[in-house]
Amino acid sequence: MKKRTRYGLLLTLALVLLSSVVLGGCGKKEKVTAESLMEEVEAAMKDVKSARMNLLANIVMGIKQSGISMDLKVDMDMDMEVTNDPPAAYVKADMSMNLMGISMELESYSVEEDGKQVTYSGMAGEWTRQEQPMAQKSADMNAMITGGTSYELQDKMEKVDGREVYVLNGKVSGKYMEGVMGEMSDGMGSVPIDWSKMEMNMVVKIDAKTKRPVAAEIDCGDALGELMKGAMGAAGVEDAEMSIQEFVMTCTYESFNDVDEIVVPEDVKAAAKTEGASGGSSDSLDNFLNNSQPESDLPEAPSVPSADGRREETEAEEESLAPNADGTYTLENYWGSGGNVKLAVPSGYEFSVYSDSTYLLFNDTLDKDFDNVTLSYMLDKDYTEDEMTDYYMENLKYYQEDEDFSEVNVQEKKTVQVNGRDVSYVRFSYVYDEDGYYTEYNIWTFLPDGQVVQCEAEESSYGAPCEILDDSIVETAMSVIQN
Repeated sequence: MKKRTRYGLLLTLALVLLSSVVLGGCGKKEKVTAESLMEEVEAAMKDVKSARMNLLANIVMGIKQSGISMDLKVDMDMDMEVTNDPPAAYVKADMSMNLMGISMELESYSVEEDGKQVTYSGMAGEWTRQEQPMAQKSADMNAMITGGTSYELQDKMEKVDGREVYVLNGKVSGKYMEGVMGEMSDGMGSVPIDWSKMEMNMVVKIDAKTKRPVAAEIDCGDALGELMKGAMGAAGVEDAEMSIQEFVMTCTYESFNDVDEIVVPEDVKAAAKTEGASGGSSDSLDNFLNNSQPESDLPEAPSVPSADGRREETEAEEESLAPNADGTYTLENYWGSGGNVKLAVPSGYEFSVYSDSTYLLFNDTLDKDFDNVTLSYMLDKDYTEDEMTDYYMENLKYYQEDEDFSEVNVQEKKTVQVNGRDVSYVRFSYVYDEDGYYTEYNIWTFLPDGQVVQCEAEESSYGAPCEILDDSIVETAMSVIQN
């Protein structure tokens, strides 16, 4: 299964949960109580056939393997259209990841075809098609929401965009989640899931006049952490730990009953490549976890590959990208334009088996439990020097605006000569969540044909400031480019 499907597994759960809340009602007059308000919400939502929403998702996943700890931070901004009958959804999303400053646009259609739920996912002009058995019908979802979520009504009302709203604190039970996942849970093979531990906190804001949802926030972190824990154990990855440190979704309901039928365009259907069903057999999630070397449709983040759950290191080594006869590795242009460049292994580093042809990753050979450095390379095109500078400086806003980051420092762009070639770089350092220290060097140089070789050198240290990387990494990283 391709790398984008790993994010799709989490995104699918998010969409199912939120669309259920929107289209199904929520849960049980005199004085307004949580129960009486939810009865009014359920009544107000009975005639809702469709909805438009905006969903913001903030995700932080942590990986620890062989003494190395890394964080993968993902932000998603999604515009969604959902219909109830037939059950369908359309999503257009912008996603960014902290590693290498990657950003991309995603598009997805989820529809019913021949009694199955089929999802068409598009990225960078490529489409895939995945199907699975239909989970539960809307009526079943309504019942689960009513019986699976408990609410408390806050004493004070709030205002959202000038509207008076009730605020409800809720807890989504594991039983509800198991029901919503439906037959998907039957396709998880040997992955043990303790649904009783998968409780999620939710805040719902209800328009005081219309009794329809205005906004909702769901904290999925602990719940999905249990799912990943079971997945890693079932995959036989004993020396790796993967955790979801944060998974918060904030949904704003923009309008109701103004979405036409969601139809997958014929050109999308024609272009889509079929992937294995995520819920079609008992081995499906096992296949997802024990997949062979990922394809190169997305630059692989260092923290993601260990979630593949290779059963043995030797297996991963056998399936990894092979070196050239001279010991170099060929880095292909990310956009598939046919361009490439050869890179030698940087001095003091070793090739990572989790690289692919469009993303070369090297780890330092230091044996330090809480401090490590990674170098990641990508080959791009159609950028100018100014655009590259703006691109990396723009990423600085991510650290400056997020309250989880502190002590953010930046060294403005510098340009130096490495082997007769102009090389530019900017340096960031910051503290994440009080005890995670990071230093990043974002380095780039242009080839004679206009392509640009990018390298992100990142040092992470737990509990103490970084002490390995300095400006000498620029020459170390870029001297490996072979003419």
